[in-house]
Amino acid sequence: MPLFLEPDQKYPIVLDSDQAKPPESQPTFFAKSQSMRGQERVGKVLDLWTDTPDITIAELFESTVGLLGEILVGWKNMGDLVFSVDEVRNVLTYTEARELLRKVMYNQHITPLEKKS
Repeated sequence: MPLFLEPDQKYPIVLDSDQAKPPESQPTFFAKSQSMRGQERVGKVLDLWTDTPDITIAELFESTVGLLGEILVGWKNMGDLVFSVDEVRNVLTYTEARELLRKVMYNQHITPLEKKS
C-alpha cells in the first residue's frame, strides 16, 4: 500500500549533525509521509530562495516554518521542550529547517530495521 495511505504513518528524521550521537539520545524529528503532491509543495518552498529574488527573509522563514508545521508531528530527545511550531522556530537554524524539508522531499530516513544492520 502506498505510504501516504497508511494511517498515522510517520517516520524519524535525524539531522546530519546529530548522526554520530548514540541512537538513544539522538534528537529526532517525526514527519508525516508525503505524496508526490506534498513533495511538490516542499520543493516549491525549497526553491523560494533561488526562484523568488524579491522574497524577504521574514517571508522565507515563515514559508519554511509554516510547511514544517504541517509536516512534522513531533520529536524526541529535545530536552524538556514540548513540540510545537513555535518551538521549531526557536530550536532550528534556517539551514537545519531546509535540511529537514530536503529529507522529507526525498524521503531520506532510516527505518529501525536499517539501523540494526
